Amino acid sequence: MLSFDFSDRQINIVKGDNTASRIRIDNSTSIQVPADMIVNGEVIQLSGLSELLLTTLRSEQMMDKDAVVTFSSSNIVFKELIVPKAKGSEFLQMVQNHMSQEMGISNEYAISYTVVGEAGEQNPGSLKVLATACPSSIVEGFRKLFAVMNINLRSVNIGCNSISRIVLSDKSNADKMPLLVCQLDNNFLGLTLFEKGQMAFARYVPISPDEYDADDYVLEALNENIFRMEQFNKARGGSGLSNVILYGFIEDYKKIVDALDGLEIRASVLGTPSQITGYENFEFTVFANAIGALYRRNKQTERINLLEVDHSTNKDSSAGLSSMLTTAGILSAASAILIAAVYGFISMRAGNIDNQKAKVDEQIAVEEEIKAKNQLLHNRLEIINKYKNYIQTIQLDIDTLPVMKKDKLDKVQEVLEKHKATHDGISFDLFGGTMSINNITLEKQEEVKKLVDDLRDLEFSAYIGYQGYTGTGEEDDPVIVSAITIYLEKEGA
Repeated sequence: MLSFDFSDRQINIVKGDNTASRIRIDNSTSIQVPADMIVNGEVIQLSGLSELLLTTLRSEQMMDKDAVVTFSSSNIVFKELIVPKAKGSEFLQMVQNHMSQEMGISNEYAISYTVVGEAGEQNPGSLKVLATACPSSIVEGFRKLFAVMNINLRSVNIGCNSISRIVLSDKSNADKMPLLVCQLDNNFLGLTLFEKGQMAFARYVPISPDEYDADDYVLEALNENIFRMEQFNKARGGSGLSNVILYGFIEDYKKIVDALDGLEIRASVLGTPSQITGYENFEFTVFANAIGALYRRNKQTERINLLEVDHSTNKDSSAGLSSMLTTAGILSAASAILIAAVYGFISMRAGNIDNQKAKVDEQIAVEEEIKAKNQLLHNRLEIINKYKNYIQTIQLDIDTLPVMKKDKLDKVQEVLEKHKATHDGISFDLFGGTMSINNITLEKQEEVKKLVDDLRDLEFSAYIGYQGYTGTGEEDDPVIVSAITIYLEKEGA
């Protein structure tokens, strides 16, 4: 299956599957989108964008028959609602009615929801719901785009719902709440707030260098919006933010950490969940939304597939049916006229009917023989193509499995000894292509960055993942890094 993460100027795509609660990624690619093809999440230039996507998918050998989509737009409205308990479509209808009444939203919006929890003692028998309203034109744009590409579109989700699946699957994040997860991009910020083990609010903020009088406008925008989200949390009775998780395009992580020190907020990079395996040669934080869209949704607590809740679908279907019936009527009338004309012509030529029939039968027999031969060749070609795709898939699987050799372990040990680092052991996941060093103890804080940099410089290291450290390096407070994960470069890369 293909998973697309759309923004106005870039589309991130992964090809993978979700089997037995494990997500395997086979391939990935990013596409730079020319200006005005997508505007605030809505597809504007249908033919140009479909051609751009199909050309890339074919060149990267990533074609597939099914796809899911995740996207962001500042036109999406978020609202926390208190809704009486109900079942199935009845509850969805109640959420949609509440959203329409409280926000003045018409049927031109697709309204989805996620159940946050019980509404509390003041509202017995009710649930607290985070509802979203997305313009139907955005949903319809994706539906038409994938119809043109002849790819079966199975779901359309808002970006915050995709990333929340990854965040909430990591149980350690429960201790960091209230928690803010930020997606960084040169053109926008995606902000998702989590409280009490659930997504509480989301916001999409377009940014540009013209709006900020600073050398690093992305960092300036990040500081400003983190402060706003902290005030929002406190206004709801929260304790304020102490943890921020970053993902997306992170050019200088240390610079971001230093800038957030003034807010007394601890920043970390979104870690790769253990259930994700396969293609290792890509930045997980860039493709996190697309990967999150591959997670299975909880049908008991959420209705987030905009294809299922878009009112415009029924309206368009009715119009399509009416058009189809009209066309069928015209064709029936034309067919009746044609049959009458043919019948009259045959009647006039009754004397020659036997000779004509013999010639036609002979021609049909020849054509049937040719058709049978062509069908046989077609069937053989299909078998050959299926076998070719099977071989290519196996070769890709083999190529993307890193190779573990003793000299790699020796080089890691040398780096650890260089920095006088002690640890509780090194574990390996050859299927996932990782080497994990657990509970590393260092003498000084500055040794953490030096150690990570030296591990990153190893020729077989594709990426280093870790989530900071604790301790000051004093006698009773050693510097400890809970874990460092080395993502191995595939052999021959």
